[in-house]
Amino acid sequence: MILSVEDVSKTFGATKAVKQVSFSIPEGRICGFLGPNGAGKTTLIRMIMDIYKPDVGTVTLGKGLEDAKRKNHIGYLPEERGLYTKTKVRETLLYFARLKGLDAAKASENTDYFLDRLGMTPVADTQIEKLSKGNQQKIQFISAIVSRPRLLILDEPFSGLDPVNVRLVSEVIRELRQSGISIVLSTHQMGQAETFCEQIFLFNKGELILSGELEPIIQQNSGGSLIVETERELAACDLFDILEREERRTKIELKPDITTQDLLHWLAWQSAGLISLQPYRVPLADIFIREVAAHG
Repeated sequence: MILSVEDVSKTFGATKAVKQVSFSIPEGRICGFLGPNGAGKTTLIRMIMDIYKPDVGTVTLGKGLEDAKRKNHIGYLPEERGLYTKTKVRETLLYFARLKGLDAAKASENTDYFLDRLGMTPVADTQIEKLSKGNQQKIQFISAIVSRPRLLILDEPFSGLDPVNVRLVSEVIRELRQSGISIVLSTHQMGQAETFCEQIFLFNKGELILSGELEPIIQQNSGGSLIVETERELAACDLFDILEREERRTKIELKPDITTQDLLHWLAWQSAGLISLQPYRVPLADIFIREVAAHG
């Protein structure tokens, strides 16, 4: 495991920001920190980074990483920008690389690689304040990854990016994961979480209310419904109940003892013009809303 959090709590005055939270993150995984505002995600991230000390419990990095230079193994992209805007791009990135313990040669090599990979080499000698909002976000992203940390925490990494750069940053995130880096994605965008995350942690009011592998969680919450897309409107019958209709797509639930094969035979006999038949997949946003409401 790259990170283990065991029975961690943190209180600020009368506010219990984090309440007896435990979880672990494997190496080379992308995990989502999800939850509404005030759920405790930021406090937890700051304890992982050793900015805050937990009142009780332990936060432990993987073998060989728990030392006096713990922060060198963690990269962090905050939601709010924290760059030195008067300095030049390459100078800033070299500073962050050296701050994380890289020697001059490796800092230069990594900086030049990521500037090129993110299409930012032409602005390497430009002051950060002169860059567009999107390009500043890309430089902030590079500053978090330039040392190639073992654990990377990304808080809303696509903020301010256009679709082209969202795709580019997405590709780099996947490349980092493939290289063995563990990534925590903290986001309110459930579509992004579904796209990237293999494992999720859903927090509410300081508590961890749902965690596990993303796909099994979605399957468990999706039920046994099917989505049928046909050329003609699907007629009602005694094989299934119609739950929803949207143009040519119909959400149905098979009656007891009716199989998918029975449905396919019936559709062929009806000449409905079957286009597709697939299990219904509940959006992660629906699970988020349901779980937060249940733990309100």
